[in-house]
Amino acid sequence: MIRHLSPRLQTLFVLIGVALLFGIASPHFLATDNLLNVMQQSAINAILGIGLTFVIISGGIDLSVGSILALCGLVVADQLVAGHSGAVAIGAGLLVGGVCGLANGLITTLGRIPPFITTLGMMLIARSAAKIYSGSKPISGLPESFRALSGSVAGVPVLVLIVAVLYVLAHLVLTRTKLGRYSYAIGGNEQAAWLSGVRVGRYKVAIYTLSGLMAGVAAVLMTSRLNAASPLSGEMYELYAIAAAVIGGVSLMGGEGGVLGTLVGALIMGTLRNGLNALNVPSALEGMVVGGVLVAAVVFDRARHRAAEAEKLRGWTRYRKLVLAGIGAAVVMAAAFGIRATFNAPTQAKTFTIAFVPKALNSPFWAEMQQAAEREAAAQGVRLVSLAADRETDVERQYQIIENLIQQKVDAILLAPAGSKELVPAIRKANDAGIPVLILDTRIDQGAAESMGARVLTFIGSDNFEGGAVAGRYLADKLGGKGNVAIIEGISGHETADRRRLGFLNGIEAHPGIRVVASQTADWERARAYTVAENLLQAHPDLDAIFAANDEMALGALEAVAAARRLGHVGVVGFDAIPDALANIGSGRLLGSVAQFPGEMGRLGLRHAVALLRDGTTPPREILTRVEMIDRLNVGSFAKRGMKAPPSRGNP
Repeated sequence: MIRHLSPRLQTLFVLIGVALLFGIASPHFLATDNLLNVMQQSAINAILGIGLTFVIISGGIDLSVGSILALCGLVVADQLVAGHSGAVAIGAGLLVGGVCGLANGLITTLGRIPPFITTLGMMLIARSAAKIYSGSKPISGLPESFRALSGSVAGVPVLVLIVAVLYVLAHLVLTRTKLGRYSYAIGGNEQAAWLSGVRVGRYKVAIYTLSGLMAGVAAVLMTSRLNAASPLSGEMYELYAIAAAVIGGVSLMGGEGGVLGTLVGALIMGTLRNGLNALNVPSALEGMVVGGVLVAAVVFDRARHRAAEAEKLRGWTRYRKLVLAGIGAAVVMAAAFGIRATFNAPTQAKTFTIAFVPKALNSPFWAEMQQAAEREAAAQGVRLVSLAADRETDVERQYQIIENLIQQKVDAILLAPAGSKELVPAIRKANDAGIPVLILDTRIDQGAAESMGARVLTFIGSDNFEGGAVAGRYLADKLGGKGNVAIIEGISGHETADRRRLGFLNGIEAHPGIRVVASQTADWERARAYTVAENLLQAHPDLDAIFAANDEMALGALEAVAAARRLGHVGVVGFDAIPDALANIGSGRLLGSVAQFPGEMGRLGLRHAVALLRDGTTPPREILTRVEMIDRLNVGSFAKRGMKAPPSRGNP
């Protein structure tokens, strides 16, 4: 019976089943290149999972590995840019990871602090240290020799080979050494292990040090893969690594599991994401599917333990779970064949497939751009595939999406890069595959692109610097050329955020009576902006206005101003002119917002991609959409014309 199989074998059967289902549903999934792609995309999660496996087996938890990864990556990149050898840079990154892990272990054991609290604190400390170390900006310009770690040997990615070696070593350590045996003993019953003579504190410190070291290894490989390091790398990665371990059969109660199961769990997560991309499943459903698999794995694990302790079933009831599983598998197989039939359906003529990859789809700005692209695709008779990461900061996920689209052989990619430097290697991969890339909204770094030989056909978007300047001039006029102003920035170091901030400063430059008393980031998030604005209002009771680099942050700041009962005294100006902001402008609560017409970007991007594919018409190198200040005087007319943009400006 299935329940008598080891959890590791059960998980392996799940992986094989999921891979076969996606292979049936998609003609591209089981291609050798795509399977190597899955392994490569699962590698970072798998490496972090090694450390988390040891930690969870010992009865602990480590929430800091994602932040440690970011800090280590920046140290590696900084050392390389400074001219040090690859060995020195890698050694420095691993040292920082090991020291962070060592600190986790020492604080947990000597301070007798729960590991949840210790590693949560380290997560915040390491993330802040990464931002301070890099000035909140990504570090790029790495030597070409360092890129060898993201190359291949005999057609197999180096990343995959490194993961294989690490897992062999980790398996031997866990099954053949004292560290492994005592990890199980501590997780099974820490008090009993201590009474048996195990030096619990010493081994816990070693386990957390190992977890930090694995974060360092992951950082080195991710930095090589992206050819850059960012202080925002690794967000949520600790949760993905924990999920991989749990799906792979590691018990959250401690004392049970193995690294090979974690490897299978990481591959299941990578397979699900890759397969869902191949089937063009909306990005919003990815988290639901992966989360559902995680919950199912825990439920199945609990049921297996209860079944082992319960009285054995007799008669046909012994097979009821197997029958239900068989029926479920048959239904899923039928669905997979149905989906495959749609891929193989004959067409009268060539239908182009164009991919739209925004930073995320979690705001009205990106939703409007997507909807406009979809309307234009329907009008042009082409197929549009829209895929995005869950968060605007998840550069690695956007990189994976582009790799998956290359495997699907899409005809063109419309990309709003989450990182102006980090996405350059992905663009180069699309170039090598003969897929044209058109950039929307956020420019890529020209120096990074030239160093890698990456090419984009055009940039389509507003001039963010000019938009910031428009906001600055407007606010200066409203304040009569005198007053105290605070800036709430987007993600520091990203091209869009920096250009809007610099443009705003340029706009108020002619008014020496305007004083910027603070400039702080809120990462484009409304809730974060509320807190930042709340603190700014406390620190600067004489504050006259706030400029927020997007409307989500402006609306958060507006609510903080309202809560402080300072509406009418502190004006708030935003950027994007989303519907919620327009409603607040109309009611007189929000002073104004800079409109930049994301729908026009999506429409023009789709139109130029189709013209290129059908007629070979190359678009201008740069197509600038207009920016316009919206306030109470023109919000009505702006809304009536449906936010249609004025004519764009194209510079050949």
